[in-house]
Amino acid sequence: MRFPKPHPCIFYSGYLQWLNMKVVRIGTTYNLRRWVPLDLRKILGKNEMWHSLETSDKEIAKVRGCAIFGITSQFFSVVRTMNDKSYLYDDMQDIADGYSNKDVIKDIIDTYEAHINELRIQYKLQQAEHYMQRMEDYQKYKKVENIINVAKPELDAVLSYMKEHKDFNAYDSIQKMQQQFMDIQGWVKPPEKKRSPAFSVAVDEYLKAHSEKMNDSDSRGFRNTAQRFIEICGDHDIRDYTGEDSGKFKELMEKMPENYGKSSKDVRTVQELVAYCQKSKLPRISEKTIKNHFARLSAIWRYYLLRELVDRNIFVGWKFDAKPKIKRIRWNDEQLQVLASAQWNSTVISRQTYGYIVGLGAYCGMRLEEICRIRTEDIQEIRGITCILIREHTARKNRPWESWNPKTEAGERVVPIGNALINAGFLDFVNNNKKSYYLFGELKFSGKDKKRSQQFQQSFSKFKLKHGIPRGVDFHSFRHNVATKLRNISDSGDGGLREVWIDNFLGHEGQNRSVGNTIYLDEIDVENLKKVADSVIYPDFWTVERIVQ
Repeated sequence: MRFPKPHPCIFYSGYLQWLNMKVVRIGTTYNLRRWVPLDLRKILGKNEMWHSLETSDKEIAKVRGCAIFGITSQFFSVVRTMNDKSYLYDDMQDIADGYSNKDVIKDIIDTYEAHINELRIQYKLQQAEHYMQRMEDYQKYKKVENIINVAKPELDAVLSYMKEHKDFNAYDSIQKMQQQFMDIQGWVKPPEKKRSPAFSVAVDEYLKAHSEKMNDSDSRGFRNTAQRFIEICGDHDIRDYTGEDSGKFKELMEKMPENYGKSSKDVRTVQELVAYCQKSKLPRISEKTIKNHFARLSAIWRYYLLRELVDRNIFVGWKFDAKPKIKRIRWNDEQLQVLASAQWNSTVISRQTYGYIVGLGAYCGMRLEEICRIRTEDIQEIRGITCILIREHTARKNRPWESWNPKTEAGERVVPIGNALINAGFLDFVNNNKKSYYLFGELKFSGKDKKRSQQFQQSFSKFKLKHGIPRGVDFHSFRHNVATKLRNISDSGDGGLREVWIDNFLGHEGQNRSVGNTIYLDEIDVENLKKVADSVIYPDFWTVERIVQ
């Protein structure tokens, strides 16, 4: 049972007496005397109640008396209600037989006394805080007194000197001493730190300084991260941010929905997205994505740390669980059988385009964006072997999105076309599209990153899910299939494949990157790479011809 807290008020002593209550001073402490109503004296076993107000200040005593008066009046009301049995029906009375009225009254009294004790504790705490403040003031006073006592002999000496030397100008001497002290402080005082730019300005300057090395996709990634950081931590001088800000950014980003940023039309703030994610119980953003945000911010802070515009990099030292939520696995034979038998029914991408893109992924292990960006000029014959050159693309005039680099330095490579693709009519497909700039002319640049693969990626994902192929088995899984098949072939004998051939064919950095090996990689004969391409073999049911038709 809990009594409601009384409204704060101040009673003057005459009004307290009219309420059968009186403030009485006993020794140095004020106490409250409250007369018990006549109808409750027998029940409570007392005629009056006394409470210490824990103060010697009369005005404070009045305020505290008011508070205890409210609780006491409420106590009397509850006791009176419990003692009145007229509202009980006979059945309820029977139920209450096992619990006497005295027990009920005792519980009420215990609750009342607990509230009074709670008030006393509050008063004692207030008094202790008051004493602490008095102690601090006293300590300050003693400190000043000690300084005066220490300085008094010197001051007396100065006054004595002034009496003996009438021409002594104490004011000028003190001014000279002050100037000397200021000069000394100027010598030993560390130089003031440079004023750092606001975060938004710092991001613009960083991107401008790195514009030649950064593509459009990277630049948008930095701006998106900066926008989210400002939404969470505000736009301040970059030097003023602390580890608390980076921690706050990490905590809120961990609560973001998994599909955040997928639509360019979504303009919701971080706070709105977090609230939506919690309300709808959506899957959360991956730790890898948050790590990417931190990597961008860390790069900005590192840039300004070298210029002494920040004191430390607040984005280093954080730990992330960068394991992918969904483990990417290879296609098994059953899934390949389903894919080979399924009817491609896209209205924007032809069956032929679909078939050859899948064929290049399944037999060459090329990345999807690499395939979708193949230009007709990238297909050339080297030593009588038709190859695809994966290399840097320079944009045509007024088409900056066409500029592109392979994923890594090793990604720039020569990929011979294997017999599986040639037998499926791939070279005829190439010849029929010679007039097109891109081999797969049906594809368009789309999305924030202006990728040619996005439209196909979305269509392929829906297609495979529709036919029961789970998440984790996707287009990139073909690359895992190719790597596994090639590495399972022994590297000994005439039919063996060297590890460096496989790495060069797939565009992997490779585990052994010694100087000699690097030179050898650059001089690998195209015949050896063609041997690698023709070594990718699937079960008989899986053929490019079947997929294309």
